[in-house]
Amino acid sequence: MTQKHWSHKPNSFAEVVELIQQHVRNEILREAQGKQLYYHNLDHALAVKRRAISIFQAIKPALEQNYSAVELSRMEGLISLCGLAHDMVQVFEPTPPQQSRTRKSGLSEKLSADRLLKYIQELNQAFSTESIASSLLISDREQQILYDGIMATVCIRDPEAGRSEYIFSDRSIYQPYLYDTQSKISIVGTIIALADLGTLGMDGAEAYIQDGISIFFEDNPHLDDLVMNCDLTDNSEDNWLRIKLLAMNSFIVDLAKERQARFELEIAGFSTQARWILQNQVFIYLNPHSIERIQSMVPLQSDTSLAELISFFHANHNSQIQSSILPS
Repeated sequence: MTQKHWSHKPNSFAEVVELIQQHVRNEILREAQGKQLYYHNLDHALAVKRRAISIFQAIKPALEQNYSAVELSRMEGLISLCGLAHDMVQVFEPTPPQQSRTRKSGLSEKLSADRLLKYIQELNQAFSTESIASSLLISDREQQILYDGIMATVCIRDPEAGRSEYIFSDRSIYQPYLYDTQSKISIVGTIIALADLGTLGMDGAEAYIQDGISIFFEDNPHLDDLVMNCDLTDNSEDNWLRIKLLAMNSFIVDLAKERQARFELEIAGFSTQARWILQNQVFIYLNPHSIERIQSMVPLQSDTSLAELISFFHANHNSQIQSSILPS
């Protein structure tokens, strides 16, 4: 790490955060290009950062009772870093050709956190030789908060899924961090976790559906050309594809219902004031109307034709892999 990594010495914590974010953006772009990341790319990272900052700003009046202005300012910087870096590294399990890709739960998040902290520690070391004020460095505790915040986004399949008395989908996924009753290092992790799965609640049905389609193609890159350039003149042997697309549509709808059903449980750790703000001013689309809208937009009938499904996936798929640095 040498001074060539910055054009001028940072003079504020915000400038240090921006310097780190520039490095993170470059890392995300490199991952997206090399691994066909239709979802876990810079668009997603920037969206999670945006949503996390929106959550923070909305509940800031409630937080001011327990944090100083300086603490809140630095917290906002940490939230920006977590939101941007939480999926910086994406690792897939070895997969035979023409099969869906899978991930080992928590591994990509851990590697993302490790890579972020490695860069921060190198940067701190470089700053120490440049007479930069120690208050501008990311402290050990703040590094712990960053690690905790990124690991908060880990999703797993609910072990209760599939039981007859279970209230959620049998393919239920959730973030265990939000249900952990133990004291947390910081509120940062909770904010990042909510932002990561917050597309439906904060951005609405259309954005949520597009995310679902992007995830499908990221997990099934071998189907991208087939779906996007499907010859429908003779589809008698393509029923397997129709079933696979229908299954994804069913999952999109089930997950939307679950996002709404789980929300009160996931924000239970906030103060009464903060919960009211989140429910009424931030996650404004977590309501029955949004669920109905998704159900009306997503083809679900078992006799839906392949042509109709292809049209739906076409309309909601952004196949472009980013190849240039975008603004923050």
